[in-house]
Amino acid sequence: MVNKLIDNKVPVKGLVVFFIVSLVLLWSYFVWDYMNRVLIFASPHDRHVAVLGVLCSASTMALLFLTAMVGAWFYIYHDAGQRGMNQWLWTLIAIFTPNLLGIIIYLVIRRPLLMECPGCQAKIAPRMVFCPHCGRPFRRRCSACGAMIQQGYQFCGSCGANLSATGNETA
Repeated sequence: MVNKLIDNKVPVKGLVVFFIVSLVLLWSYFVWDYMNRVLIFASPHDRHVAVLGVLCSASTMALLFLTAMVGAWFYIYHDAGQRGMNQWLWTLIAIFTPNLLGIIIYLVIRRPLLMECPGCQAKIAPRMVFCPHCGRPFRRRCSACGAMIQQGYQFCGSCGANLSATGNETA
């Protein structure tokens, strides 16, 4: 999973470093405040180790959530680009739509990944039969059942016909 995120240009290592450094700084402040009785622990009633533990665990969860959200926004930005969708629009929808609905909406309605044409290297939708730039066919019809078959397949996925033995026509 992490390798897939790194391949999609999500700065996983940078997010982990941000999380750890922020957590260490926040915990250091809590411990300093606890020892010096300055702001949070100024009152003698608040000076309990349990309060310090609750603050540390709550700050851990809040920073983990923030780091995960920023990582999700990076993922949406790069994934939308790979799918031929507007990167900035979908990232802003994910950021400003409340209750994580923007992320859920993006994951539900995103397009399939674009294919690269072996002839001209243009990015095209996977449902296309011919490349709109160079005209190269991507799929052909099975002569036995008429199903659409991708180039390079040896057998039909619908009827099991041997495609190399029969002369299959291009779509």
